[in-house]
Amino acid sequence: MIKKLWFLFYFLFISLAVQADMTVRTIQVTGNQRLEPFTVLSYLPFEKGDTITSEDLNAALKDLYKTGFFDDVKIDENGDTLTIHVKERPIISYIGFEGNDKIDEDVLAGEIQIKVRDVYTPTKVRGDVARLETIYRRMGLFSAKITSEVEQKDKNRVEVIFKIDEGPKNYIQDIYFKGNKHFSSSDLQEVLMSKEKRWYRFLSSTDTYDPDRLNYDKELLRRFYLRKGYVDFDIKDMVVKKDEKTGNFIITFDLNEGERYRFGTASIKVTLPDVDMKKLQKQIAFKAGAFYNADLIEETIQNITDELGRLGYAFVEVLPEFEKNNKQHIVSVVFRIKEGARVFINRIDIKGNSRTLDKVIRREFRLNEGDPFNTDKIRRSRQRIENLGYFDKVDLKTIPVSNAPDKTDVAVTVSEKSTGAFNVGVGWSTYDGLLFEVGVQERNFLGTGNIVGIVASTSGRETQVDLSYTDPYFMDMPLSAGVDVFHFTRDYTDDSSYKWKTTGAAVRFGWDYTERFRQTVKYTLQSDDVTDIEPDASIYIKEQEGKSSLSMIGEVMSYDTRDSVYNPTEGFYTSLGFDFAGLGGDNKFVRVNWNAMQYFELTERWVLSVSGTAGYIVGIAGEDVRINNRYYLGGSTLRGFEIGGVGARDKATGDSLGGDWRLTASTQLMFPLGLPSEFGIRGKLFVDAGMIGKPDGHYDWNQVDYSSKPRVSIGTGLLWQSPMGPINIDLGFPIVKEKYDEKEVFRLNFGTGF
Repeated sequence: MIKKLWFLFYFLFISLAVQADMTVRTIQVTGNQRLEPFTVLSYLPFEKGDTITSEDLNAALKDLYKTGFFDDVKIDENGDTLTIHVKERPIISYIGFEGNDKIDEDVLAGEIQIKVRDVYTPTKVRGDVARLETIYRRMGLFSAKITSEVEQKDKNRVEVIFKIDEGPKNYIQDIYFKGNKHFSSSDLQEVLMSKEKRWYRFLSSTDTYDPDRLNYDKELLRRFYLRKGYVDFDIKDMVVKKDEKTGNFIITFDLNEGERYRFGTASIKVTLPDVDMKKLQKQIAFKAGAFYNADLIEETIQNITDELGRLGYAFVEVLPEFEKNNKQHIVSVVFRIKEGARVFINRIDIKGNSRTLDKVIRREFRLNEGDPFNTDKIRRSRQRIENLGYFDKVDLKTIPVSNAPDKTDVAVTVSEKSTGAFNVGVGWSTYDGLLFEVGVQERNFLGTGNIVGIVASTSGRETQVDLSYTDPYFMDMPLSAGVDVFHFTRDYTDDSSYKWKTTGAAVRFGWDYTERFRQTVKYTLQSDDVTDIEPDASIYIKEQEGKSSLSMIGEVMSYDTRDSVYNPTEGFYTSLGFDFAGLGGDNKFVRVNWNAMQYFELTERWVLSVSGTAGYIVGIAGEDVRINNRYYLGGSTLRGFEIGGVGARDKATGDSLGGDWRLTASTQLMFPLGLPSEFGIRGKLFVDAGMIGKPDGHYDWNQVDYSSKPRVSIGTGLLWQSPMGPINIDLGFPIVKEKYDEKEVFRLNFGTGF
């Protein structure tokens, strides 16, 4: 307060003392320790030789204070000489944290604004104290108290220490719901990001009290009910109460669910010329009579926008208008299409990528500078940048250009995260036994977006080493290119009385025709060795002994509409592959593989899947298909049977001989077991069926058991997405089989990576 009064008095003194204009001949600077005099002078609104007034001196004082470099500034006038007296603010030489046991110092340092070698400003330090308190609140530590201490050092330096008293953690004790008639409280708790405190959530922070997270939970509830058709849903109140005994919080959501609505009619009104209304009508993602789903409204808007974009209309707005029939509980929708403002992309600015190259981010944009602005393409661009997995946060904003109303800038700010991974895995399966795996991968090598990795694994039956390098944008084109070098051994002693070794390399290229349609081409060169054949092995196995070489080119086309690659609940996937071996080498064959799968979400967390595969291989140029290239049926391809347990088998030795074609089909139902979703445990029921053909070559079929009849099994099991990787348990029971088939009722695969 005293400083402010002195400041006003000084302004008044200057205004009274300098009544007339003066011409400045000399300007001197005193009191500066770090800043050079010319740096101080550069902030003045006048120079030597200028004629100045009292207003100019007032402006000079304000400009010098605005820099933030000075605690005090005085200007003395003596004739035609001005003397600038400054007192510099100290420099921060050290920033420390004390008392932080529950949050790492690196995390706290990344959240504050002040940095070492910055000018010390009390206002900034107070702001950083508030930021740190916010971080602790997000962790559920609402009792945390943070203060700052400033220690003066020589040479006008200071050390800033943040003193932290973390206090006890504040958890969510209970979450209650009022007014929910159509969904149970447990169902609604699954929707929320916030969770009640339970012992098994020790690896998560979702059970700590966070007001920001609870606000997001309100939005999650709203979206959930709108997806289920409850158009009038509303959260009347959310009450937060602290239990004084435990210090934890009790949350109560008071809901008004309303009635469930169905879709009524859906129509499109458009004023654009030369638009095929039949094509637009096909873009509506719902049918009359189905339960209302807000997601389908958004999907329809996107479909119509995309279709109009393909027709050349870059500047359109699709606005849904709703008409509710409260008596019949029907919502009719009119999609009004009008031409929007003609806006173009001016600049795309990228910030925050200290490691990742600009081009790696820029190439994920679905539009370029100069292109027409498209909201959907902006949304997809952000999604593609997030999908890179290089960033903790992606913030994408559009900023209108002030002097050009038909242009807008796109600003992207990213926060980078670690993209390297070192994985060690242990697993076990009923077939391979104990498995040990170690791998190193860098998904953003030197900031280029290239992927480099090495994986080595060993088990009771198998060893593998694989080195890989992938450039997702080869030569800056939308073309991925990669190289693999591998060594692989496999013990088939129990199945077919031999071991197999292979060493080789592959070069691959892949490209997208659309967001969902992809093609990959691959060339493989490898050396195979069928070895360690047992003395009592089948004569047909002994004929395969020795080394051979493979030179093969292949391609795979895939189409994928699944909502998730790892845990799909709806959508379709299919692929068709073709291989040709015979460009040199000993193996000469043509092979075709097809597989498809469809997922249906029957209800919340109940997912039905239907899948099928087909494969056919035939030798060419007079060559038979070697045993290591044939198809086998059983294990994961036909549960309830051993690997190679179905198909041609030597009667005398029991060795599996494989086949030249294979067909499989499976229907599976995944369902919840009533456990919390974060347990990641689901049950399954399945029906598998399969057929396999004869092996190529000359056989005495009186000495070989074979039937091309279908085999069928039914079963149940568990899938656990455990912290150590997926654990799959299957109990399969053959119901259609041949007497010589090898059964496997229990099958366990225990993850690989933690």
